[in-house]
Amino acid sequence: MRLYIDGAWLDLSKWASSHPGGETILKRFDGKDVTDAFFALHSKDACRRLSKLQDAQSKVVKSIPAPERSEGSTLDKSYRELRSRLEKEGWFRRSFFHELFLLATVLVLSAAGSCLAWQHPILASVLLGLAMQQAGWLGHDMSHARNSPYCERVGPWLSALGAGLDCSWWSEKHNTHHVLTNHVGADPDIDNRPFLFLWAPPRALDSVLRPFQHVYYIALYSLLYVSWRIQSLQTIWASGDRWVLARMLLGYAWLLCLPWLVSVAAVLVGGFLVAIVVTLSHESEDMKTAFEPSFVRNQFQTTRDVVCPDPATEWLFGGMQYQLEHHLFPSLPRYKYWRLAPIVRRWAAENGIEYRASGMWEMLCMHVGTLRSVGSQPASDDASLDVLSEFSKSSMCQGGYVGSWRQPAL
Repeated sequence: MRLYIDGAWLDLSKWASSHPGGETILKRFDGKDVTDAFFALHSKDACRRLSKLQDAQSKVVKSIPAPERSEGSTLDKSYRELRSRLEKEGWFRRSFFHELFLLATVLVLSAAGSCLAWQHPILASVLLGLAMQQAGWLGHDMSHARNSPYCERVGPWLSALGAGLDCSWWSEKHNTHHVLTNHVGADPDIDNRPFLFLWAPPRALDSVLRPFQHVYYIALYSLLYVSWRIQSLQTIWASGDRWVLARMLLGYAWLLCLPWLVSVAAVLVGGFLVAIVVTLSHESEDMKTAFEPSFVRNQFQTTRDVVCPDPATEWLFGGMQYQLEHHLFPSLPRYKYWRLAPIVRRWAAENGIEYRASGMWEMLCMHVGTLRSVGSQPASDDASLDVLSEFSKSSMCQGGYVGSWRQPAL
């Protein structure tokens, strides 16, 4: 298993199983240049370890030719220059005041919802649902943080207690989404079959409910946190990590102390609010049926920013309305994205690449239109068109950008 990073090939066959982000993501990039993806997601300590590994394998490097440059090599170079500039200007440094304020918001919502759970159950369910959603956003931001002892310590506790999520499970799933955004067969965030379809499937994998998915998707979205909680528990149980399991169980103990209807409703509300946000920015954009070698080009082609109509919605989206900025610079604190967006927009114009951004209601219509359009497309009798199962065996391993498609809007 060899990956090309910053001008050098690295043989990671013996080390892959110990990769903190999981072995699967490394297999996806076997034989590929992952320079930009690596530096977007890794800490300074990881970069230092990379340098030592490159020195240790210098003889291997010389014996293997470099991979062909992607079509976006000029764009990639400009992106690296932009990232370097942002690092020098201190954009990646975190503000203790902002971090404390965001944490306090989650704690206040949780405390208020818990206190009102018996006298005002509906209001309590909404407040607790908001607390879980915001805990998810903050835990997500902390999991992306690099070189921050505070985030490394607080993040796992916040995710477990506030949202019922395991950081290890989340990182492996989510980092794959970041580097292979909308790649069919690789990005786990776009595969929701057999309940929701973003492309017409082979007949053997189809569902009689698919034509109605634009109607029932709202009900399914409310189950997002239920699904994520179950997957987190399954991962922890399989790993045998009792300390992480104990941390998760503390969060469930809190929910058990509340009226059960309030706890269940809060999980459903939180899941729905998260699902509405995370689906808008990607699922109506380009779907990749072959590997896109340019990290930055792929982010622009598969991501759209949400223009929030008011301050309340801006807060509700938790920084994820700036999805493109987040995908380009995932370790940058979320409370800086609103200032970064104009810079990225200008940079895109200077480099001749489309910067996609639309209003919230327009994007909701686009999303419903995508579900309706895919629901009306006929299934295929050709099982070979199931690129989801064959992707990693064919185009992902062969390399080269052979195409994509844009989902139609309403």
